[in-house]
Amino acid sequence: MYDIIIIGGGAAGLFCSIAAPKNLQKIILEKNSSLGKKVILSGGERCNVTNIDITPEDDYFWENVKAIHSLLSKFSNYDMIDWVEKHGITTCVEDRGRVILESGKSKDLLDLLIRESTKNRTEIRTRFDITQIEKIDDIFRIHGNDGSIIEGKNLVVATGGKSFSQVGTDWFGYTIAKQFDIEMTDPYRGLCGMVTREDLSELSGSTLDLTLSVYDKNKLLYNEKGAFLFTHTGLSGPIVFNAVIKLGEHLRKLGIKESQQKAYFDEHITIKLTFNEESMTKKVKSFFELDETKNEVLFHLADLKSWAEAKVTGGGVKLSELTNSFESKKIENLYFIGEVLDLTGKTGGFNLQQAWATGYVCGKWFEKIGE
Repeated sequence: MYDIIIIGGGAAGLFCSIAAPKNLQKIILEKNSSLGKKVILSGGERCNVTNIDITPEDDYFWENVKAIHSLLSKFSNYDMIDWVEKHGITTCVEDRGRVILESGKSKDLLDLLIRESTKNRTEIRTRFDITQIEKIDDIFRIHGNDGSIIEGKNLVVATGGKSFSQVGTDWFGYTIAKQFDIEMTDPYRGLCGMVTREDLSELSGSTLDLTLSVYDKNKLLYNEKGAFLFTHTGLSGPIVFNAVIKLGEHLRKLGIKESQQKAYFDEHITIKLTFNEESMTKKVKSFFELDETKNEVLFHLADLKSWAEAKVTGGGVKLSELTNSFESKKIENLYFIGEVLDLTGKTGGFNLQQAWATGYVCGKWFEKIGE
Protein backbone atom coordinates (compact mmCIF):
# COMPACT_ATOMS: atom_id res chain seq x y z
CA MET A 1 0.00 0.00 0.00
CA TYR A 2 1.47 3.32 -1.10
CA ASP A 3 0.73 6.70 0.40
CA ILE A 4 1.09 8.43 -2.96
CA ILE A 5 0.76 7.04 -6.49
CA ILE A 6 1.97 9.42 -9.22
CA ILE A 7 0.96 8.65 -12.79
CA GLY A 8 3.54 10.20 -15.11
CA GLY A 9 7.27 10.59 -14.69
CA GLY A 10 7.75 13.97 -16.35
CA ALA A 11 8.71 17.30 -14.83
CA ALA A 12 5.60 17.71 -12.64
CA GLY A 13 5.48 14.10 -11.45
CA LEU A 14 9.16 13.95 -10.58
CA PHE A 15 9.12 17.27 -8.75
CA CYS A 16 6.04 16.24 -6.79
CA SER A 17 7.84 13.09 -5.64
CA ILE A 18 10.84 15.18 -4.57
CA ALA A 19 8.76 17.73 -2.64
CA ALA A 20 6.63 15.13 -0.82
CA PRO A 21 7.71 13.95 2.66
CA LYS A 22 10.44 11.33 2.70
CA ASN A 23 8.66 9.09 5.20
CA LEU A 24 5.71 8.52 2.85
CA GLN A 25 5.71 5.55 0.51
CA LYS A 26 5.66 6.91 -3.05
CA ILE A 27 5.64 5.36 -6.51
CA ILE A 28 5.85 6.85 -10.01
CA LEU A 29 4.14 4.86 -12.77
CA GLU A 30 5.47 5.75 -16.23
CA LYS A 31 4.29 4.09 -19.43
CA ASN A 32 7.44 4.97 -21.39
CA SER A 33 10.71 3.08 -21.07
CA SER A 34 12.35 6.13 -19.46
CA LEU A 35 11.36 9.23 -17.51
CA GLY A 36 11.30 12.90 -18.46
CA LYS A 37 11.36 12.69 -22.25
CA LYS A 38 9.97 16.21 -22.60
CA VAL A 39 12.53 17.55 -20.12
CA ILE A 40 15.26 16.09 -22.31
CA LEU A 41 13.89 17.77 -25.45
CA SER A 42 13.19 21.17 -23.94
CA GLY A 43 15.30 24.09 -25.11
CA GLY A 44 16.69 22.07 -27.99
CA GLU A 45 17.98 19.45 -25.49
CA ARG A 46 19.68 22.23 -23.49
CA CYS A 47 16.70 22.40 -21.06
CA ASN A 48 14.83 25.67 -20.86
CA VAL A 49 14.39 25.34 -17.07
CA THR A 50 12.27 28.45 -16.52
CA ASN A 51 12.14 32.13 -17.47
CA ILE A 52 13.82 34.92 -15.56
CA ASP A 53 10.97 37.37 -16.17
CA ILE A 54 7.41 36.14 -15.61
CA THR A 55 4.34 38.36 -15.82
CA PRO A 56 1.36 36.05 -15.34
CA GLU A 57 -1.14 38.23 -17.23
CA ASP A 58 1.16 38.34 -20.27
CA ASP A 59 2.81 34.92 -20.18
CA TYR A 60 -0.02 32.48 -19.34
CA PHE A 61 -3.38 31.67 -20.87
CA TRP A 62 -6.40 30.36 -18.92
CA GLU A 63 -9.58 31.42 -17.15
CA ASN A 64 -8.16 32.49 -13.79
CA VAL A 65 -5.00 34.62 -13.94
CA LYS A 66 -4.98 35.22 -10.18
CA ALA A 67 -4.15 31.58 -9.56
CA ILE A 68 -0.69 31.87 -11.13
CA HIS A 69 0.24 34.69 -8.72
CA SER A 70 -0.59 32.42 -5.78
CA LEU A 71 1.20 29.48 -7.37
CA LEU A 72 4.41 31.41 -8.08
CA SER A 73 4.41 32.90 -4.58
CA LYS A 74 4.78 29.33 -3.29
CA PHE A 75 7.42 28.24 -5.80
CA SER A 76 8.76 30.87 -8.18
CA ASN A 77 11.12 30.88 -11.14
CA TYR A 78 13.85 32.11 -8.77
CA ASP A 79 13.13 29.24 -6.39
CA MET A 80 13.65 26.80 -9.26
CA ILE A 81 16.91 28.45 -10.32
CA ASP A 82 18.13 28.31 -6.70
CA TRP A 83 17.12 24.65 -6.37
CA VAL A 84 19.00 23.68 -9.53
CA GLU A 85 22.12 25.62 -8.62
CA LYS A 86 22.16 24.38 -5.02
CA HIS A 87 22.44 20.91 -6.51
CA GLY A 88 25.50 21.86 -8.52
CA ILE A 89 24.00 22.71 -11.91
CA THR A 90 24.67 26.24 -13.17
CA THR A 91 22.31 28.14 -15.43
CA CYS A 92 22.53 31.12 -17.74
CA VAL A 93 19.99 33.57 -19.15
CA GLU A 94 19.59 33.81 -22.92
CA ASP A 95 17.27 35.63 -25.30
CA ARG A 96 13.67 36.26 -24.20
CA GLY A 97 14.66 35.63 -20.58
CA ARG A 98 15.09 31.90 -21.10
CA VAL A 99 16.99 30.19 -18.29
CA ILE A 100 19.13 27.45 -19.86
CA LEU A 101 21.55 24.93 -18.37
CA GLU A 102 25.06 26.27 -18.80
CA SER A 103 26.29 22.79 -19.65
CA GLY A 104 23.87 22.68 -22.59
CA LYS A 105 22.84 19.16 -21.56
CA SER A 106 19.25 18.67 -20.43
CA LYS A 107 20.18 15.17 -19.28
CA ASP A 108 22.08 16.77 -16.39
CA LEU A 109 18.83 18.09 -14.94
CA LEU A 110 16.87 14.91 -15.63
CA ASP A 111 19.55 12.82 -13.91
CA LEU A 112 19.33 15.17 -10.91
CA LEU A 113 15.54 14.90 -10.75
CA ILE A 114 15.61 11.11 -10.87
CA ARG A 115 18.43 10.96 -8.31
CA GLU A 116 16.60 13.27 -5.87
CA SER A 117 13.32 11.44 -6.38
CA THR A 118 14.94 8.08 -5.62
CA LYS A 119 16.79 9.57 -2.65
CA ASN A 120 13.41 10.70 -1.34
CA ARG A 121 12.27 7.06 -1.21
CA THR A 122 10.27 7.06 -4.43
CA GLU A 123 9.87 3.77 -6.25
CA ILE A 124 9.89 4.13 -10.03
CA ARG A 125 8.25 1.75 -12.48
CA THR A 126 8.60 2.30 -16.21
CA ARG A 127 6.79 0.54 -19.07
CA PHE A 128 3.70 0.47 -16.87
CA ASP A 129 0.58 0.62 -19.02
CA ILE A 130 -2.58 1.26 -17.02
CA THR A 131 -5.72 -0.57 -18.06
CA GLN A 132 -8.08 0.50 -15.28
CA ILE A 133 -8.33 2.85 -12.31
CA GLU A 134 -10.76 2.25 -9.47
CA LYS A 135 -11.48 3.97 -6.19
CA ILE A 136 -12.89 1.52 -3.68
CA ASP A 137 -13.77 3.15 -0.37
CA ASP A 138 -10.71 5.35 0.28
CA ILE A 139 -8.22 3.35 -1.78
CA PHE A 140 -7.17 3.83 -5.42
CA ARG A 141 -6.47 0.61 -7.32
CA ILE A 142 -4.35 0.93 -10.48
CA HIS A 143 -4.46 -2.07 -12.81
CA GLY A 144 -1.49 -2.69 -15.10
CA ASN A 145 -1.59 -4.56 -18.40
CA ASP A 146 0.74 -7.14 -16.86
CA GLY A 147 -1.97 -8.07 -14.38
CA SER A 148 -0.42 -6.25 -11.45
CA ILE A 149 -2.44 -3.99 -9.15
CA ILE A 150 -0.97 -0.97 -7.37
CA GLU A 151 -2.92 0.35 -4.39
CA GLY A 152 -2.58 3.76 -2.77
CA LYS A 153 -4.28 6.33 -0.57
CA ASN A 154 -3.59 9.32 -2.83
CA LEU A 155 -3.46 9.52 -6.62
CA VAL A 156 -1.62 12.28 -8.49
CA VAL A 157 -2.27 12.60 -12.24
CA ALA A 158 0.78 14.10 -13.98
CA THR A 159 0.32 12.56 -17.41
CA GLY A 160 0.82 15.65 -19.59
CA GLY A 161 -1.54 16.65 -22.37
CA LYS A 162 -2.16 15.38 -25.87
CA SER A 163 0.47 17.27 -27.87
CA PHE A 164 3.95 16.13 -28.92
CA SER A 165 3.02 12.44 -29.06
CA GLN A 166 6.61 11.39 -29.71
CA VAL A 167 7.26 11.76 -25.97
CA GLY A 168 4.38 9.43 -25.15
CA THR A 169 1.60 11.93 -24.39
CA ASP A 170 -2.00 10.97 -25.08
CA TRP A 171 -5.47 11.62 -23.71
CA PHE A 172 -5.03 9.50 -20.59
CA GLY A 173 -5.09 12.29 -18.00
CA TYR A 174 -8.29 13.62 -19.52
CA THR A 175 -9.75 10.10 -19.51
CA ILE A 176 -9.14 9.94 -15.75
CA ALA A 177 -10.78 13.35 -15.27
CA LYS A 178 -13.83 12.27 -17.24
CA GLN A 179 -14.05 8.99 -15.33
CA PHE A 180 -14.40 10.94 -12.08
CA ASP A 181 -16.71 13.56 -13.60
CA ILE A 182 -14.20 16.41 -13.30
CA GLU A 183 -14.95 19.32 -15.60
CA MET A 184 -12.49 20.17 -18.35
CA THR A 185 -11.92 22.70 -21.07
CA ASP A 186 -11.58 21.04 -24.48
CA PRO A 187 -7.84 20.59 -25.26
CA TYR A 188 -6.36 22.57 -28.13
CA ARG A 189 -2.98 22.77 -29.85
CA GLY A 190 -0.39 25.22 -28.53
CA LEU A 191 3.13 26.32 -29.47
CA CYS A 192 2.99 25.15 -33.09
CA GLY A 193 3.26 26.72 -36.53
CA MET A 194 0.55 28.16 -38.76
CA VAL A 195 -0.34 26.99 -42.25
CA THR A 196 -1.24 29.83 -44.64
CA ARG A 197 -3.35 29.78 -47.78
CA GLU A 198 -0.59 31.75 -49.49
CA ASP A 199 2.45 29.90 -50.85
CA LEU A 200 5.48 31.15 -48.94
CA SER A 201 7.83 28.28 -49.77
CA GLU A 202 10.19 30.62 -51.63
CA LEU A 203 10.96 32.31 -48.30
CA SER A 204 11.32 29.07 -46.34
CA GLY A 205 14.12 29.27 -43.79
CA SER A 206 14.16 33.07 -43.60
CA THR A 207 14.44 34.18 -39.97
CA LEU A 208 13.44 37.73 -39.11
CA ASP A 209 12.54 39.99 -36.20
CA LEU A 210 9.16 41.59 -36.81
CA THR A 211 5.68 42.20 -35.38
CA LEU A 212 2.91 39.65 -35.81
CA SER A 213 -0.76 40.49 -35.30
CA VAL A 214 -3.71 38.07 -35.36
CA TYR A 215 -7.22 39.28 -36.16
CA ASP A 216 -10.69 37.81 -36.03
CA LYS A 217 -12.33 39.97 -38.68
CA ASN A 218 -11.38 43.46 -37.44
CA LYS A 219 -10.80 42.46 -33.81
CA LEU A 220 -7.15 42.27 -32.73
CA LEU A 221 -6.59 39.00 -30.81
CA TYR A 222 -2.84 39.05 -30.33
CA ASN A 223 0.15 41.21 -31.09
CA GLU A 224 3.83 40.49 -30.41
CA LYS A 225 7.22 41.55 -31.72
CA GLY A 226 10.02 39.02 -31.84
CA ALA A 227 11.71 36.13 -33.62
CA PHE A 228 9.86 34.77 -36.65
CA LEU A 229 10.47 32.10 -39.29
CA PHE A 230 8.99 31.45 -42.73
CA THR A 231 8.47 27.74 -43.51
CA HIS A 232 7.43 25.72 -46.56
CA THR A 233 3.87 25.68 -45.30
CA GLY A 234 3.55 29.05 -43.60
CA LEU A 235 4.67 30.75 -40.40
CA SER A 236 6.70 29.66 -37.38
CA GLY A 237 8.93 30.94 -34.59
CA PRO A 238 8.30 31.97 -30.95
CA ILE A 239 5.81 34.75 -31.64
CA VAL A 240 3.77 32.44 -33.90
CA PHE A 241 3.79 29.69 -31.26
CA ASN A 242 2.49 32.13 -28.65
CA ALA A 243 -0.17 33.48 -30.99
CA VAL A 244 -1.47 29.94 -31.55
CA ILE A 245 -2.19 29.56 -27.81
CA LYS A 246 -4.06 32.86 -27.73
CA LEU A 247 -6.00 31.84 -30.83
CA GLY A 248 -6.92 28.51 -29.22
CA GLU A 249 -8.14 30.30 -26.11
CA HIS A 250 -10.25 32.63 -28.29
CA LEU A 251 -11.82 29.74 -30.19
CA ARG A 252 -12.73 27.81 -27.04
CA LYS A 253 -14.46 30.89 -25.62
CA LEU A 254 -16.52 31.03 -28.81
CA GLY A 255 -17.33 27.33 -28.55
CA ILE A 256 -15.58 26.47 -31.82
CA LYS A 257 -14.74 22.75 -31.88
CA GLU A 258 -11.59 21.41 -33.52
CA SER A 259 -13.63 19.96 -36.40
CA GLN A 260 -14.98 23.47 -37.09
CA GLN A 261 -11.67 25.33 -36.91
CA LYS A 262 -10.56 25.24 -40.55
CA ALA A 263 -13.89 26.62 -41.71
CA TYR A 264 -13.70 29.33 -39.05
CA PHE A 265 -10.13 30.22 -40.02
CA ASP A 266 -11.18 30.54 -43.65
CA GLU A 267 -13.95 33.02 -42.84
CA HIS A 268 -12.49 34.95 -39.92
CA ILE A 269 -8.75 34.78 -39.19
CA THR A 270 -6.08 36.93 -40.81
CA ILE A 271 -2.42 37.40 -39.90
CA LYS A 272 -0.58 40.67 -40.35
CA LEU A 273 3.20 40.93 -40.44
CA THR A 274 4.73 44.36 -39.87
CA PHE A 275 8.33 44.61 -41.05
CA ASN A 276 10.90 47.05 -39.72
CA GLU A 277 13.93 48.33 -41.56
CA GLU A 278 16.15 45.44 -40.34
CA SER A 279 13.65 42.73 -41.25
CA MET A 280 13.17 44.06 -44.78
CA THR A 281 15.88 41.95 -46.39
CA LYS A 282 16.29 42.11 -50.13
CA LYS A 283 14.58 38.75 -50.50
CA VAL A 284 11.59 39.76 -48.39
CA LYS A 285 11.33 43.19 -50.05
CA SER A 286 11.32 41.64 -53.49
CA PHE A 287 8.83 38.87 -52.62
CA PHE A 288 6.26 41.16 -51.02
CA GLU A 289 7.12 44.27 -53.03
CA LEU A 290 7.83 46.26 -49.89
CA ASP A 291 9.15 49.82 -49.83
CA GLU A 292 9.16 52.88 -47.60
CA THR A 293 5.39 53.27 -48.08
CA LYS A 294 4.50 49.60 -47.57
CA ASN A 295 5.79 47.58 -44.61
CA GLU A 296 2.80 45.34 -43.84
CA VAL A 297 1.55 42.09 -45.37
CA LEU A 298 -1.69 40.18 -44.69
CA PHE A 299 -2.08 36.39 -44.77
CA HIS A 300 -5.05 34.06 -44.49
CA LEU A 301 -4.84 31.22 -41.98
CA ALA A 302 -5.67 27.82 -43.48
CA ASP A 303 -4.83 25.57 -40.52
CA LEU A 304 -2.47 24.92 -37.62
CA LYS A 305 0.33 22.38 -37.66
CA SER A 306 -0.51 18.93 -36.31
CA TRP A 307 -0.87 17.75 -32.71
CA ALA A 308 2.44 15.91 -33.14
CA GLU A 309 4.18 19.25 -33.81
CA ALA A 310 2.42 21.19 -31.03
CA LYS A 311 4.79 21.60 -28.07
CA VAL A 312 2.03 21.99 -25.45
CA THR A 313 -1.67 21.38 -24.97
CA GLY A 314 -4.00 24.22 -24.11
CA GLY A 315 -7.16 23.53 -22.12
CA GLY A 316 -7.51 20.59 -19.73
CA VAL A 317 -8.72 20.17 -16.16
CA LYS A 318 -10.27 23.41 -14.93
CA LEU A 319 -8.57 25.02 -11.95
CA SER A 320 -11.99 25.81 -10.53
CA GLU A 321 -12.42 22.04 -10.06
CA LEU A 322 -9.38 21.87 -7.79
CA THR A 323 -8.23 23.20 -4.43
CA ASN A 324 -5.09 25.31 -3.99
CA SER A 325 -3.16 22.05 -3.52
CA PHE A 326 -4.57 20.73 -6.85
CA GLU A 327 -6.82 18.20 -5.15
CA SER A 328 -10.18 17.52 -6.77
CA LYS A 329 -13.06 19.20 -4.95
CA LYS A 330 -15.26 16.24 -5.95
CA ILE A 331 -12.99 13.25 -5.36
CA GLU A 332 -10.98 13.25 -2.17
CA ASN A 333 -7.23 12.46 -2.49
CA LEU A 334 -7.23 12.78 -6.32
CA TYR A 335 -4.82 15.42 -7.67
CA PHE A 336 -3.96 16.88 -11.09
CA ILE A 337 -0.69 18.70 -11.85
CA GLY A 338 1.36 19.83 -14.83
CA GLU A 339 0.22 20.08 -18.42
CA VAL A 340 -3.02 18.17 -17.80
CA LEU A 341 -4.29 21.42 -16.20
CA ASP A 342 -5.98 24.27 -18.03
CA LEU A 343 -2.92 26.46 -17.47
CA THR A 344 -0.70 27.07 -20.50
CA GLY A 345 2.31 29.36 -20.92
CA LYS A 346 4.17 30.92 -23.78
CA THR A 347 7.30 29.36 -25.21
CA GLY A 348 10.45 30.12 -23.24
CA GLY A 349 10.38 28.06 -20.03
CA PHE A 350 6.95 29.12 -18.77
CA ASN A 351 5.39 25.66 -19.09
CA LEU A 352 8.23 23.89 -17.32
CA GLN A 353 7.93 26.46 -14.53
CA GLN A 354 4.24 25.58 -14.27
CA ALA A 355 5.19 21.91 -13.95
CA TRP A 356 7.81 22.54 -11.23
CA ALA A 357 5.47 24.81 -9.27
CA THR A 358 2.36 22.62 -9.40
CA GLY A 359 4.45 19.54 -8.57
CA TYR A 360 6.09 21.32 -5.64
CA VAL A 361 2.83 22.67 -4.18
CA CYS A 362 1.10 19.32 -4.49
CA GLY A 363 4.06 17.43 -3.00
CA LYS A 364 4.38 19.81 -0.05
CA TRP A 365 0.67 19.42 0.68
CA PHE A 366 1.30 15.80 1.65
CA GLU A 367 3.22 17.01 4.71
CA LYS A 368 -0.21 17.03 6.37
CA ILE A 369 -0.26 13.23 6.26
CA GLY A 370 3.48 12.76 6.65
CA GLU A 371 3.69 14.18 10.15
